[in-house]
Amino acid sequence: MRNYYDDISWSFLISSPSHSGDFFEESVILLLEDNEDGAFGIAINKPGGKKLGEISPEFESTPLEDVEIFDGGPVGKDTVSLAVCARGGDCECGGSFSFGTAPQNAIEEISNNPDAKVAAFSGYSGWAPKQLQSEISEGEWIVSNADIGAIFEIPAEDIWRELLIRERPEFAALERPKSDSSLN
Repeated sequence: MRNYYDDISWSFLISSPSHSGDFFEESVILLLEDNEDGAFGIAINKPGGKKLGEISPEFESTPLEDVEIFDGGPVGKDTVSLAVCARGGDCECGGSFSFGTAPQNAIEEISNNPDAKVAAFSGYSGWAPKQLQSEISEGEWIVSNADIGAIFEIPAEDIWRELLIRERPEFAALERPKSDSSLN
């Protein structure tokens, strides 16, 4: 079992199976920053139901037009952040990953590298100082090494369960809860 480390930036937070009834039920968060001022990250497995081309003319008629927007969290819903996985999309084996990529840079990357993959996230998840430490100590989150490839390779509806079982095999027999789609 992992314990909370001083800085767990660039880790995955996997919501505990007992966590239910809010946005974070069955969530996997890519924790982008964790320091004495608090923490923030993005949920990687909450489809938002829209594509970039539907929300802004900036993305119409570009390679980003059909990129699905994921609900990154309950804060800052009016912002969209792009993540790019380049060099064949194999982020764990020699590939590169960038978060907060400017739209024009993402378009150039896809134009120059047809194997590059882009993900879009609306909003983010944030924690006050020591709040995340407390939630981890209370068992609300399981900390895991980030597998960036999971963002692009595993279907959104399977990420939580797959990463949970990777980190805690004892949950393999766990029955999936009947999710309330209004929480997503």
